[in-house]
Amino acid sequence: MTAPPPPAHWHCYRWTGERRTYDDESARRPPHLVVQDIPPQEWKQIAAASPAFMASDVPPLEVPHWLLRPARMIKATFEAPDKASAWYRDQISDLSPSFLADHDKDTTRQAEQLAAADDRLSWGGDVVSGWYLRGTGFASVQVVACSSNRIRPTIPCPLH
Repeated sequence: MTAPPPPAHWHCYRWTGERRTYDDESARRPPHLVVQDIPPQEWKQIAAASPAFMASDVPPLEVPHWLLRPARMIKATFEAPDKASAWYRDQISDLSPSFLADHDKDTTRQAEQLAAADDRLSWGGDVVSGWYLRGTGFASVQVVACSSNRIRPTIPCPLH
């Protein structure tokens, strides 16, 4: 069996907010549970049927569902995996001083996370991370393969 072709690009997303908001799953899922691939037009109809899901900038429960949301939520787009990885690295560097847990601030642990991200992006995967922040905050950083995503290859790119 041959490996699927690499994605055309990766879209990058970052969300920082209150843990209570993140824990409320209602705006984090589209209105229909989809367990199999469906045509791109059906994805668009599902997304359109949920204004709350489409308006929310809170990370969706299923990573590829970012691609259903409006393109304005994309923080960056990269065609090369190393560029997407550099963006991810910059986000961790920026957020790290606010991490609640000492183990999340540990540079050895962060280096392992970054190496795993590099590997995942090199074969066309997604990268997903989240951290509790000081106070009551939570941060999520996600790099999502697009055109196509390996988990949901029929979700259309938000830029097309």
